[in-house]
This record gives sequence, structure tokens and C-alpha cells, in this order.
Amino acid sequence: MLALALAAGEARAPGQGRKVNEWLNHCGDVYARAFSWGDSHWIHWRGLGVFAFSTGSHQVRVWPESDIQYRSIVDTFSRILQPVILQALGWEALHAGAAVAPAGVLAFCGRAGSGKSTLAFAMQQAGWKQFADDALVLRLDQDCVTACPLPFRPELRPASRAHFGNAHLPPAQQTQPDVPLVGVFLLKQDIGLMSPRVSLIPKARAFVELLAHAHCFDLCDSTHRRRLVDDYLRVAARVPIFTLEYQPNFQHLPQLTRAVVEAVTIMDPSADGASELWHAALAP
Repeated sequence: MLALALAAGEARAPGQGRKVNEWLNHCGDVYARAFSWGDSHWIHWRGLGVFAFSTGSHQVRVWPESDIQYRSIVDTFSRILQPVILQALGWEALHAGAAVAPAGVLAFCGRAGSGKSTLAFAMQQAGWKQFADDALVLRLDQDCVTACPLPFRPELRPASRAHFGNAHLPPAQQTQPDVPLVGVFLLKQDIGLMSPRVSLIPKARAFVELLAHAHCFDLCDSTHRRRLVDDYLRVAARVPIFTLEYQPNFQHLPQLTRAVVEAVTIMDPSADGASELWHAALAP
């Protein structure tokens, strides 16, 4: 969706603009800050470089810091920065993995380590193509919410990769065209559960819980915040949001994928191929 271009010379000091956001690591240290000045925007990523973009343009310029490999810049931009920048430009972006079901795209949201990437990858065993690994970009039209594909490379933690037999992870890939978003599962681990539990969340609470997983570029501008809130109110009103509680155990993955397939089949039992995929997921 966005074009990344290396810029020559020195980047204009980001501090000249209004600081709109900052990102912290697990130790509480700031590793990136975002600034705006009119229609011009920057993200200063410590140890990587300065990324600049403008409202109405799909080009992002980057001034790399010295001795930084371009591959590292592209990887961070694709996985983390592009969804945030797209959100600033008018889309919405969820911190989520995703898979393509017969009726459309299913998103899997949760905290770091909750199993989003693992479940999105595992759904391929039920015959469903992975659509996103860590970020899902959404476009809101009058009557539907559409998932927009971004190039991605599946990222599995070492334990997950070992479970899948050290599966070969393909290079960054472009998924299929835009597809309707038909369901969101909020993942919650519970070591006491013997089998997965799927619960439909009331719309008012679904909005609040879903908003916690939204990317947001500008936390300070009231117009930007209002758009974010309005958009996610519309998502919660149009798309079923479920809680998916499960025991974090790789041996229970077949039960987990089965629970997802069953929930989607109930949502749209007439979808072409739904019953076949359900039986495939139930097979040992």
C-alpha cells in the first residue's frame, strides 16, 4: 500500500513539530516518537532512522541512521510502521493475526504472547489461508468492514515453530485482494480450561475491548481520536466480536482451530465450503 524510499541529506529535526505519540519497550524506555506539523508527519525510530510522510501521499521517505542495513529498515517498516502510518492516513489497523474463512476474514487479537500468530498459522491446517501475521488494516465503507492485505512474513516464536516441525516460513508475501471482515476473536489464555470456550461479546463491551488492540498514530488530536472511536463503534456494530478462551497448550491446537471453524459455521452455515472445512478441521 505504501512505497518506502531512501532520502538523501539530513532529515528535518522531528522536534520542530507537535509530538503526537511515543512508543515504549518492556523496560519503559522510549524507542520511537511521532510528530506532526500540518500535513507533514514523522516517526523517529531510535537506532533505525527518521520516517516522513504526508497526508494524501502513499510515499514514505526514510533517513537511515548510520550502519543500518536496509533489510532491517524494510522489515520494521512492513511489520510495525506501515499499519500505524496507514491509520494516520485514514485507514484503521488492528494488532492482530488473521485467516481467510469461507465467508471472509477472521481476526485474532490479544496481548503479546497470546497466540495470535500461532493460531493464524495453524488455521492453514483447516484449509484456511493466512491473511495477516501481526497487523490487520481495515477500510470502512458504508455497509461493511473490509480487510486490506499487506505483504507479510509469518513470524513464529521458537516454541511454535518447533511444534510445527520447524516449519519453513515463506518470505514476505502479498495476500489475496480485499476481503470482508466477518469476525474477530479476542484471545484469552486460561490454564484451567480443558476445552476452548467461545462467547459472543455484547456490542457495547466489544467496542471497548476491541479498541484496546487498535493502532493509533495521533493520541493528542481530538479529530483524530474522534475518527478512531467512531470507526471502532462501527466495527463493533457490524462485525461479531467473540472471546476465545483456551488453555495454552500446543496439544490443544486442533481443539482451538475446531472451535473457530464451528463458530464461523454457526455464523454463516450456508457459506460455500463451510461444512467441508468444518469436517476437515474435525478430522484427526
